[in-house]
Amino acid sequence: MAKTGGQIVYGTLGDTDGGRVSPHAVIDVGSNTIHLLVGEVEDGAVLPVTGEKVSARLGAGVDETGSIEKARIPLAADAIKLFARLAALNGASQPAVLATSAVRDAKNGRALVEKVHEKAGLEVRLISGDEEALLGFRGAVSALGPDFSWDTPALVVDLGGGSAQLILGDAANGPRERVSLPLGSNRTTERFVRNDPPEAGELGELREAVLGMLPEWELPEDAPVVAIGGSARAILRLARDELTVEYLGELAQGISAKPSAVLAREEGLAPERARVMPAAITTLAAILERFGGSRLIVARGGIREGAILTMADEVSNGSNSKG
Repeated sequence: MAKTGGQIVYGTLGDTDGGRVSPHAVIDVGSNTIHLLVGEVEDGAVLPVTGEKVSARLGAGVDETGSIEKARIPLAADAIKLFARLAALNGASQPAVLATSAVRDAKNGRALVEKVHEKAGLEVRLISGDEEALLGFRGAVSALGPDFSWDTPALVVDLGGGSAQLILGDAANGPRERVSLPLGSNRTTERFVRNDPPEAGELGELREAVLGMLPEWELPEDAPVVAIGGSARAILRLARDELTVEYLGELAQGISAKPSAVLAREEGLAPERARVMPAAITTLAAILERFGGSRLIVARGGIREGAILTMADEVSNGSNSKG
C-alpha cells in the first residue's frame, strides 16, 4: 500500500482514473471475524465481486490473558488459506492480509503470522491503529456516496472487537485527527458486561468509562458522526427508529432484557455478535453524546474498502509512472 514516512498516502475519491480496474482482494483479520472482500473500483467506489466471513474470535480472552487461544491459530490460518483460494478464483491472486488489534495486541500474535505463512504462503501485515483509522476513514467516505455532504468535518468511528478508531476529517483533505482507543466491543464486554444479560449498572459503568477516554476534540455543531464495522451494521438489524443518543440508550437497555442467545435467535445475529451488542451500542451512544451529534449514521464501508481503494491507487500510479 502506498506509504510515505511510514504512513498511508490518503487519496481522495477522484484519485482513480474513473474506469473499472481488475479486482483486488483484502483478507481482514479482526478480533471477532475474518473477512474476505474481493472488489473492483469504479468511479471512486468499491463494487463487491464476492465476500466471505468466518467467526474466528481471535480476540476472545486477549484482554484478560494477553494471548490468542492457541487452538484458534491453526483454524484462522486455514480460513485465510481458503479465502486466498477464493480470491484467486475471482481474479485476485495477491490478496492483502491485514491484521488489526486482536493480533497486534496479543503476545503470541507473531505465531499467527508464522502459521499463515507456513500454510498459505502469505504475509500477514500487522497494521497500526493509525493505519487502521486511515483505511477505515477512506472506506467510509467511499461508501456514503455523492449525496452525503462533507462540507464540514465528520467524525468516523470504526468500532472493532479489540479497539475503536476515531477519525475526524473531511472528504477533500482526509483525516485531521485520529486516535485508537481500547473500546472494541469484545474488550468492553469482557471488562464491563460480565453477565448475560447485563446486570443493573454494568452499562452505566461502561458509559462513564467511554466518556472518560474520549479525546477533547471540538466538532462543528451538527457535524455528522458515522459508524462503521460489524457491530455498527448489526445495529441496523435491531433499530426501529432514528439512531439518536436517547434511542440508542433505550435500544441497549431493551436488548439487555434478554440473554444474548435469545437475541441472536430472534434477530438473526451470530451468537458472538449478539453477546457484544449491549456494549457496542452503549459505546457508540456515549461517543455520540460526547461529540454532540444529532444522530448516528451507519456506513457499510470500512477498512476493507479503504484497502482496496489504496491498492487500486497503487496500480494506477504505477501505470502512470511507466507511461
